[in-house]
Amino acid sequence: MESYLNVSIAQINSIVGDLEYNLSKIFQYWEKADEVSDLVVFPELALCGYPPEDLLLRLDFVKACHEAIDKLVKFSKDKSSAVVVGAPYYEGDLYNSLLLVQGGELKAVYKKTFLPNYSVFDEKRYFRSGNEPLVAELRGVKIGFSVCEDIWHPDGWERYYALAGCEVMLNINASPYHKGKITYKENFLKARAQDNIAFVVYVNLVGGQDELVFDGRSLAIDCDGNVIARAKAFEEDLVSLTLLVDKVRKRRLSDVRLRERQVHKLDLVRLASKPKAFITEPVVEPELKEEEELYRAIKLSIKDYVRKNGFEKVVLGLSGGIDSSLVACLATDALGKENVVGVFMPSEFTSEESKEDVYKIAENLGIEFYHYPIVGVYKAYLKTVGSEGLTVAEENLQARIRANLLFYLSNKHRWLVLSTSNKSESAAGYTTIYGDMAGGFAPIKDLYKTQVYKLARYRNSIKKDIPERVFQRPPTAELRPNQTDQDTLPPYELLDRILELYVEEGFSFDELINMGFERDTVSKVLRMIRFAEYKRKQAPLGPKLTRKAFGKDWRMPITNLFQAKI
Repeated sequence: MESYLNVSIAQINSIVGDLEYNLSKIFQYWEKADEVSDLVVFPELALCGYPPEDLLLRLDFVKACHEAIDKLVKFSKDKSSAVVVGAPYYEGDLYNSLLLVQGGELKAVYKKTFLPNYSVFDEKRYFRSGNEPLVAELRGVKIGFSVCEDIWHPDGWERYYALAGCEVMLNINASPYHKGKITYKENFLKARAQDNIAFVVYVNLVGGQDELVFDGRSLAIDCDGNVIARAKAFEEDLVSLTLLVDKVRKRRLSDVRLRERQVHKLDLVRLASKPKAFITEPVVEPELKEEEELYRAIKLSIKDYVRKNGFEKVVLGLSGGIDSSLVACLATDALGKENVVGVFMPSEFTSEESKEDVYKIAENLGIEFYHYPIVGVYKAYLKTVGSEGLTVAEENLQARIRANLLFYLSNKHRWLVLSTSNKSESAAGYTTIYGDMAGGFAPIKDLYKTQVYKLARYRNSIKKDIPERVFQRPPTAELRPNQTDQDTLPPYELLDRILELYVEEGFSFDELINMGFERDTVSKVLRMIRFAEYKRKQAPLGPKLTRKAFGKDWRMPITNLFQAKI
């Protein structure tokens, strides 16, 4: 009889701090999978949500987590399968842990070894590092366990487990999304499977949490590096599959690499098993193209930020430009047209073309719509302060009046204000603090302007809700006559390339010049980035979409005179 193990990947969307909700979600998915599975696996810290941040510094929260663990163990009494769940676990200190539960018992606790403390992660602030492996035997199959960062390290537990005879490496995750990460992730997981001649089962969280988005896309990879299961992207999913472990054993008989290393002897956690039928058709969800991936990431971030924080509707200013048009589409797709409100607030400088395009997109999307001209309010402000002429101050005043109206509506109806600023504007400071950059959530804050156009094109390929003229007209804030963005900024194709190289890749001023960029342009862009830092620190949250987003990723001091003379 061929040796096999039935594993179910339970890719769920936890809510940070809502232990009862998360438990109910775990119970629901476990019930679905129990009949066919030997082992049901949930993501890292699925019990409490990720990242719980300073909740972990509260003893009452830690105690509540342990009470939830007790409920989990009790629930397991009448289940035939074992379960793996990520949770905080206190044992003299606090650990980011993997719990192995079966038959009314907490069989084992694995404590995460490598604690990430870079980019958006601060795990050393909260947890002690573990230093012990965990191997279980189920249906005669040896399984080695780890948590997220552990498998990213080349000197992690995988080789140790392989030498101990483990045919399956199981890793639970809360790995945030950014553009391009999935390709790198799949490639190194394939290498882990091939190098250790083992199955790798990688279970990832899904959902939006403040400025993070978790994309799911959990994986199972065989010892040849083939993806044999892939869960859905940006959606909850339950994927069950059979691991035919004799494939690993056959391969190890003919591959001498592991024989040349010392074999480790371990104490095994032995798990009970009941007969299960083969699962013959595991699901391999297709890969996504970049624009669809980004669009779905932002859509999920909006949906979860609104839902998890108790809002129902959102409101945004519609200008007739590409940014607000894209955000309106994203919000409508995420929340439904009945939960999106658009507001058009024209000034004396707003063109008739903008008005026509705003009305058209509101009609196409079917959203609630208001038209509030700001000319009278603007003139009242100017009369109050005795202002004459049209300077940047008067331009920004128009943006701030619009923000006031949006926040009035927010306050009146408890609608969440969506900001429509993008990464190019935020980087260069080409945005008004307490004006167009103000909001409760900023869906496209980590999208460069050139990416905004690409995503808008992608959205129109599905349904042409954005008028074609919006793509063709030069970008403009319309705060003075005949104004365009390029009066102040370099062309966006050039600006975005410099920003990407400087912000995300870390290239210096001199390196950018040596790459062929014009000195005055680079100097101007880098000065704008530095001078706008104080604005960015006061900007609303938005989803991390690139390798380095303005937020937790970018911890630049506001008071900063490095290269001040560029």
